[in-house]
Amino acid sequence: MDPTLLESDRSLGENGREPWAARGFLLLADAMSKRENIHFILVRTQFASNLGSSVRALKNMGFANLCLIEPECEVGVEARARAMKGASILDGARFFPSLAAALDEIGVLAATTARFQGARKQSSDLRTFASQRLPELSNAPLGIVFGPEDNGLRQEELALCQYRIRISCGSEFGVLNLAQAVAIISYELHLGLSSAPEPRVPVRQASAQQLQSLLQRVDRRLRDAAVEPFLEKERVMHRLRGIISRAHLDPDDVSLLHQLLSLEPLEGPKS
Repeated sequence: MDPTLLESDRSLGENGREPWAARGFLLLADAMSKRENIHFILVRTQFASNLGSSVRALKNMGFANLCLIEPECEVGVEARARAMKGASILDGARFFPSLAAALDEIGVLAATTARFQGARKQSSDLRTFASQRLPELSNAPLGIVFGPEDNGLRQEELALCQYRIRISCGSEFGVLNLAQAVAIISYELHLGLSSAPEPRVPVRQASAQQLQSLLQRVDRRLRDAAVEPFLEKERVMHRLRGIISRAHLDPDDVSLLHQLLSLEPLEGPKS
């Protein structure tokens, strides 16, 4: 190794701290910020044991945001006992009446499911999602959605999610216990954030509320428009949600799109 390069790399910066150490702090701060953007959403969880064990896994991996949608189990003594030192995450859990309500606030959702029909472009295995998509998506609020233990997420709930994640299993029986799935996914997301590249200059991204307002306006225009019969409006909206989430729009982009949606067609030449 070139000793001059080593000496230069360890030279003191303006604040008296080595640049290599400063970069380490920046990476750590960036990873912590991204963790705060990730919300684990459990839909209609049926067993308190699974709820508590899932929360314990989140605590192990350094995540703290839990959202519960219509839990069918008691969020009480058994769940807290299983959560161990993660009980504080249960105490801070947020409750939503539906996944659509959570989407309104969070903006981007990734469903954990084995149902991939009709969603290939937004679907990926867990490791690919964690290493390639997570570093960008976690710059803004991101919800990781888990369905109930018996039948998973409903089709209408899957349609609300812009991304789909699958856990690759080594056998034909690929159905995991809820708590196991949460543990595996939180571990892979933890690795993805821990090994993320150095942060780039932060981009001023549009909020979840701004994106939802734009999508609602597009939805109203579609319902009012004379759309060709072969265009299914629900499928169009699902595709648009994915396009908008991948575009990483800033507030000026959203404002421009609102202005375009406000334009009225020009009148044709008078005869």
